[in-house]
Amino acid sequence: MILIDTGPLVALCDPRDGLHTAAMKHLEDLARTPLCTCEAVLEEACFHLPHRAQRQRLRALLEHLNIAPASSVGDYAFWAAVFHWLAQYAEHEPDWADGCIAVLCGREKGLKVWTYDREFRTTWRRPDGTAIPMAVRAERRR
Repeated sequence: MILIDTGPLVALCDPRDGLHTAAMKHLEDLARTPLCTCEAVLEEACFHLPHRAQRQRLRALLEHLNIAPASSVGDYAFWAAVFHWLAQYAEHEPDWADGCIAVLCGREKGLKVWTYDREFRTTWRRPDGTAIPMAVRAERRR
C-alpha cells in the first residue's frame, strides 16, 4: 500500500504546481497499487489548496482513486509515538504530518511513502531507526 504525503496530493489537484506533471506520471505508475493517506496530510493539503475548486478536486481525487484512510491513527498511543518521534527529530523541525507518516510506516511495515520531501530519504526514519520505504524516485523538494 502507498501512503500519500501532502506534496503529491497538492500537485495532483493544482495544475499550476511545479510538480503537477511529475505527480501525474507517478500516479500513472502507481495506479494499480492501493493508496491511503492520513488526516494530518489532508489537513495540510487543504491549507495549501484554499480555494473551493481546489478542494473539490481533492475530494474528487480521493473518491476516484479510492484513497483509504490510513489505519492505526487517532488513539493516545499513536499520538504519544508521534510526539516522541517529533522530539527525536526536533532540530529538523518536522511537522505533525511528517511524524504521522513515519510512525505509520513503523507500525505497518508494508507501507511505502509517496512524497517529494527530501528529509524522508535523507534524515527521517521509522521509530525503530529503519529507513522509510519510498514509492517513487526523488523529485525536487517542495
